[in-house]
Amino acid sequence: MITAGTLAANIANFIAGKAAAHVGSLVLDKRRKACRALTKLYFCLSALDEAGAEILRTFDDFRSGSDAYAFPLVNALNNHMHEVAHATNMFVDLGYELEAGLRIIDPALAATCHTLYRGKFDFLSFLSDCISWDRQGARAKIIIRYPIGTLDGVDLEGLYLESKIALGSGDKVYWPESALDDFRAGFEDVSVEWDDDKTARRVHEMLVSQKAALGGAREQLRILLSERFTIEEILFQSDSHPYR
Repeated sequence: MITAGTLAANIANFIAGKAAAHVGSLVLDKRRKACRALTKLYFCLSALDEAGAEILRTFDDFRSGSDAYAFPLVNALNNHMHEVAHATNMFVDLGYELEAGLRIIDPALAATCHTLYRGKFDFLSFLSDCISWDRQGARAKIIIRYPIGTLDGVDLEGLYLESKIALGSGDKVYWPESALDDFRAGFEDVSVEWDDDKTARRVHEMLVSQKAALGGAREQLRILLSERFTIEEILFQSDSHPYR
């Protein structure tokens, strides 16, 4: 999921902004349940952010002062691809709980952010192997699910207002349609071979951008948790499962 870091960050930033305006009015029991979901989302983002940092750090280690891109990047991706998959699986594990937590905060917000848990996690499953090996042919190469940018510009505020109107008019369940529904069209498979510095540089620049977006979203969630919840609400959550 590291190649969808900007999209995940955009959704997390949107959640943080809307949640900040709603959690103050929640009763204590619901506050605790919302806090648990948001805390887990913070740690999911943290795991993805840290996996990206490890990839970039290992890239620098393998580069060792040279101007090469392909050799150090392939090694860095190979060394940390399982950490990326693990971070993506953390989002899968959180899915139903996040949806329930967001419904407590604001049902329209839960509908807007459905990409992270709707459809049996198709989006997350698709990106769980965003880094993989292609061992066919004479030389093995890394395959990256590379974002083409169409998903990053989705108008989440527009989807939120659409959901709010639909739910306010009596719809019990509403899922707004957007480019996020056709998420596969937002990525292309890019192969990185051991000596393809041009493609490797393009992928490296993308990973730097994704890492920056994740770091920013992680900070926004940290601020939300620190300013809107107490230490007790954050740390003692064993009896605060959102959908129980």
